[in-house]
Amino acid sequence: AVIVRNLSVNGENKVKMVQEGGLKPLIALLKSKHEFTQEQAAMALRNLSINATNEHKMVAEGAIPAVVDLLRSRNGRLHEHAAVTIRNLAINAENEKAIADEGA
Repeated sequence: AVIVRNLSVNGENKVKMVQEGGLKPLIALLKSKHEFTQEQAAMALRNLSINATNEHKMVAEGAIPAVVDLLRSRNGRLHEHAAVTIRNLAINAENEKAIADEGA
């Protein structure tokens, strides 16, 4: 998860990671029993959510419910990454309803 997070910082990688099917595994890692793994996946999704092309795919792949679930954690770092990801996704008005429907 750390390597994926590091790769997600690069602009070109942001698009490639999503095109190559990287979203589903990252979203699944948000449900890991290990907070470190959750945090690395959350940071990667946060980085990927900056790209407008990725926003639509993230929503379609089910990122919103998984990210909103992180807000229920006791880990403040997870809250931060989840909140920024939600903010990035909410820039697109079409995503606002889906985010609100999940309770964020």
